[in-house]
Amino acid sequence: MLMYKPLRRLKLALIKDWHSHKHAPFVALLALLTILVVVAYYLNHPKAEPLADTWSYLDMVRNIETRGHLVDPWRLPGYPLLIVVVYTFAGQGNFAAVAVLQAILFVLTTLEIYLLAVLILRRAWIAFCIGLLVGPDPVLLSFIKPLMTEAFGLWLLTSLALALVAFLYTNRTTRLRFLWLTAVCALLLFLTRPEWIYLPIPLFAYLLLMEARKDHLRRLLVHALAALILLYGVLGGYIYINVTQNHFPGVTLIQNINELGKVLQYNMQDEAPEQYKQSRLILDRYVAKGIRDPYPILARESSLRVPASIPAGQYSQWIILHHPFEFLLKSAPIFFSSLTDYYQESLILPAGPFGFLLIALQYAFRVLYALNVLFTPCALIWLFLLCWRRTRNLREVQAMGAIILLICYGLAMGALGAYRGVDYMRIHILFDPLLTLVIWGTVLTGLRLKLRNFNKQYSRLSI
Repeated sequence: MLMYKPLRRLKLALIKDWHSHKHAPFVALLALLTILVVVAYYLNHPKAEPLADTWSYLDMVRNIETRGHLVDPWRLPGYPLLIVVVYTFAGQGNFAAVAVLQAILFVLTTLEIYLLAVLILRRAWIAFCIGLLVGPDPVLLSFIKPLMTEAFGLWLLTSLALALVAFLYTNRTTRLRFLWLTAVCALLLFLTRPEWIYLPIPLFAYLLLMEARKDHLRRLLVHALAALILLYGVLGGYIYINVTQNHFPGVTLIQNINELGKVLQYNMQDEAPEQYKQSRLILDRYVAKGIRDPYPILARESSLRVPASIPAGQYSQWIILHHPFEFLLKSAPIFFSSLTDYYQESLILPAGPFGFLLIALQYAFRVLYALNVLFTPCALIWLFLLCWRRTRNLREVQAMGAIILLICYGLAMGALGAYRGVDYMRIHILFDPLLTLVIWGTVLTGLRLKLRNFNKQYSRLSI
């Protein structure tokens, strides 16, 4: 919880309703409602839920505990280290304790979303409404309860967003602490979910752009470059250990599998040169049978799988790098369609405790989930304000621009790296609460301004 300490130094001269006595009831009620729904969801089917991918994380947990190995060609160490910590305090193999910790992280995430909304949108009631669209969401909880990385990744990304926004709202001395806190969150995030390893570059570039007209840009640039060097130094060291210890030149071999999945998804498997003729013939045979999932193919074809799926990765990378425009053109629609791709991981038991209420709540949030299509017009409104000279220096506009950057990065990584609906869902679960903040923050703020103008006009008429 060290990342919360700098928040004590966050001094804001915000809005009329930024007073603890006004926020305390909203925070308490939001926390209570979120905890009640989480407890009801867990009681509905209380057994811990390991999934197919869980066992590879548990294998890494054993490697950490018995051999001290933090580097693995299959999985990154972030989530396994979290499990090791839980086992240390709650007992070896205590799946239930891991699931409970994930529930706690989800409650913390909801409260952080409330704080983000207050900082950016300046109204406690709007922040409370947005929190209500996150905390009691069974769709999110269906990915939080299973023993997977989503809960930890969700909390890390939301904490990163909070540190980022705090950076924009604080003075030059304090903000450097938030810059480094953002870097720490980014490091933990991409050591948990590999799709976020490129995030620090556009993120720090955005922060420098926002500070371009200020006299302390040079100092900020030095710290940003130092943070980038540290982040990618750690990543480079991780890859080096993977090469020397596991004979795998990369972060995770899942990347090779996903690249093959993208090539098969776009039917680009025949666009490789003659040197890959054998691989083309193998893949064409599976495609003719309607099999485009790389996992069953690699399970049967050792020439593509051994070693570490590197042949599959080299074949796929050649196609993608030599046909970039075709690949990007076919990926562009997924950037938008993945917003509403729906998949539920943990299922509610209708006959279990609170089954009827949870299913009704799930249906309501499923309808709201379809409204994610509103992200594009809402994002365009804020980006227009970010480019408009009269509003581009407003902190709330810059903060919302940073949130939109995080979401667009996640959407781009999903479109370019995932090939199944369930994968799109798993990737954007991490930024779904931020999506809710952008969409409903825009809608409710627009409604507030409309009502304010109406009241002004009504007052004039009354006079």
